[in-house]
Formats: sequence, structure tokens, C-alpha cells
Amino acid sequence: MITPEIEEALRLLYRGQTNVAIKAKELKIPLPKLKQLFNTYAHQNPITENAWSGDIELSWPYVT
Repeated sequence: MITPEIEEALRLLYRGQTNVAIKAKELKIPLPKLKQLFNTYAHQNPITENAWSGDIELSWPYVT
């Protein structure tokens, strides 16, 4: 079961705004498990050019 916290982490990971290892530690789940969940999430939410053309937020590690 994916909790709201994991769903939010996956969204942030997908947008490149955080690190998988850091989020796994924060969520207290094994890194391989979060990698697996993220892989599934990324496959279910394919990136389109239109999605990126409107993205003006800076992504990690560029945000200071």
C-alpha cells in the first residue's frame, strides 16, 4: 500500500526535486523498495514534451 507520504515522495522524485536515498531514509523504507516503487510510478506517468515545456521550477541540486 502506498501511503500519502510515499506518494508525495514519488512525485518529488519524478520532478527531480529530491534524492531517492534521502527519501528512503526519511520514510524509513529500504532503498531497493523505494527504487522499485519509483520505477513503477515513472512507467505509469510517462513524460511528454508538453509537460516539461511549462516546467519553470528549479530542480535539485540547483535549488540553493
